[in-house]
Amino acid sequence: MKKVYNAVNIIEAEEIVAILKDNGIPAYYQNSPRNVTGYHVSGFGMYGVDIFVDDSDAEKAFEILNYGGDDEEN
Repeated sequence: MKKVYNAVNIIEAEEIVAILKDNGIPAYYQNSPRNVTGYHVSGFGMYGVDIFVDDSDAEKAFEILNYGGDDEEN
């Protein structure tokens, strides 16, 4: 698994995961391990929420996140 993005909060993380899944990339998120010393509310730590994909999907995920979707749609 490869970390491809660090969302500001759980809401942004859910949106990013949905975008990746809509483009055929299975993804999941979890609180950054550094959040243990941050805030106590899950998904709203000071270090954000990390988003992960399979290594084989990482390059495509980076492209989608950097360019806003498939080239066919733009």
